[in-house]
Amino acid sequence: MAEQINPDHYKKDIETIDAITSQLSPMENIGGLRWQILKYVMRMGDKHGGTIDACLMDIGKAEWYINRLIKYLNDLKEDKSFIDTPTNVAELFKEKKWKMEMAQYTFLKLSIKF
Repeated sequence: MAEQINPDHYKKDIETIDAITSQLSPMENIGGLRWQILKYVMRMGDKHGGTIDACLMDIGKAEWYINRLIKYLNDLKEDKSFIDTPTNVAELFKEKKWKMEMAQYTFLKLSIKF
């Protein structure tokens, strides 16, 4: 199978994911990594004819993002740079959900031209 888990075209002087991560808050990084994990698990095997190799490729990609998330959370814990860390990180997303929904609404409202 030609597809790779972390292909060379993502790797430049700075890897694409590292460039993106550097521009996001901890909450955004955690959410982005969770999103990628869910994407690959939920579409497991949908590409390349649903073969076992296709399933393994998608699960391998999910695993790659899981490992990034584990490293990111461990780095935050060690660095103590995540100010006001909630006791349950999942609660952070629930508390901020209404703000994200409002931001999405505002973005959509500005994007739609009548």
